[in-house]
Amino acid sequence: MILFENRAAKVLYNILKVIKNKKFLLPLNICPIVPDTFIEANKEYEFCDISLDTLCMDEKLVLEKIKNDDTIDGILFVKTFGIEYNIQQFYQKIKEINKDIFIIDDMCPCIQEFNYDIENSYANVALFSSGYSKYVDIGYGGYGFLKDNDFKDIFKDKSNDKEFIKYKKTILEKIKLMKIHKDELNTIYKTHIPKKYHLGEKFNNWRFSILIDNKELILEDIFQIEGLFASSHYPQVDFEYLEYPMKNSNTQKIHKNIINLFNDFRFTKEKSYQIVDIINKYTQ
Repeated sequence: MILFENRAAKVLYNILKVIKNKKFLLPLNICPIVPDTFIEANKEYEFCDISLDTLCMDEKLVLEKIKNDDTIDGILFVKTFGIEYNIQQFYQKIKEINKDIFIIDDMCPCIQEFNYDIENSYANVALFSSGYSKYVDIGYGGYGFLKDNDFKDIFKDKSNDKEFIKYKKTILEKIKLMKIHKDELNTIYKTHIPKKYHLGEKFNNWRFSILIDNKELILEDIFQIEGLFASSHYPQVDFEYLEYPMKNSNTQKIHKNIINLFNDFRFTKEKSYQIVDIINKYTQ
């Protein structure tokens, strides 16, 4: 079944309000809207650091935490920067430790999908978004795939609603156009920024990211030119929620040097070349 709302956070909230699971693991590099949603839904959470390989929650740390703390009965796993890889084996290991752990596969940064096989997934829920700065961004829209047997008596399936069908058609049409545009801008960045600074091909769906010294100086130079901008996601989020944030985290190591270069319709080839020129002043 599919839930469809104006925002993916609303889908998440609706689900959290009806499940019995109380304490979730969240990635340390998550957007603050997610822990805020858990707070609003009266759920507990604990942050977990990321792997330097995937920039997603460290799978070994997750398994250790749920083995050692039986109060943890949920996990929200985000595909950072829209990275694509098969996570089902990891979810299976979680279920083997505790079959009642509620797994939320947060695909919001990824390319939108409409054929996610939730019934054969170890995840209980999969979330997608077309809100601000997602792969296709139409300014609104979030949807979740839910297992029928778990939620059929609680929610109405929106998969055949006219509004959702129209929305799905719009997103699928825009995905094709966005892929062409992103490939074009990513090629400019890949070709003209030295390879040693690239975060990696697998992270380029969302934005083209680099790891570089002098991050703050580069961003300052970029924002001094009208119409140019970049970002630096994601900072260590527990500084906003805990008195004693995690020290020496991988999240902080990455954030210290990361710059995300836009490759969506907010950016043109001309702007990309301008960005490249600024960055290369610092790569000589």
